[in-house]
Amino acid sequence: MNTIRMTILAAAAIAFAAAADTKTVWRDSSGRVLGTATTDRYGKTTYRDAMGRTQGTATTDSYGKTTYRDAMGRTTGTKTVNNYGRATYRDDMGRTTGTATTDGRGRTTYRDAMGRTTGTKTVGSHGRATYRDAMGRVRATQSR
Repeated sequence: MNTIRMTILAAAAIAFAAAADTKTVWRDSSGRVLGTATTDRYGKTTYRDAMGRTQGTATTDSYGKTTYRDAMGRTTGTKTVNNYGRATYRDDMGRTTGTATTDGRGRTTYRDAMGRTTGTKTVGSHGRATYRDAMGRVRATQSR
């Protein structure tokens, strides 16, 4: 009886741990895996390349500021979002490198520091995101 109870508890712990982590896969326009991102239950996202090597992390503080770090733990940039949903990306020196705005239909437009459109992201009805460059060509897809 005790063995059965321990087995059930272990299975529940594994199910809880698996449910807490979410994994996202990015693919290029040909369907090849570019990399993955795994977010743990504490909100820390770890980015890996197609070979599974850690490329960096992202953490968001209680104020909504996201800090990006490379594989060595050095800060590479930040993202802040204002009350209107406009995201501002900054490099490690605090200089603005770009912005992102999302319209009412869910289409996100990315712009460089000069305000020129660099790409867009649209999300389909099944949750699959499609990334396009400034010319409208599909560059990558994202699925969970």
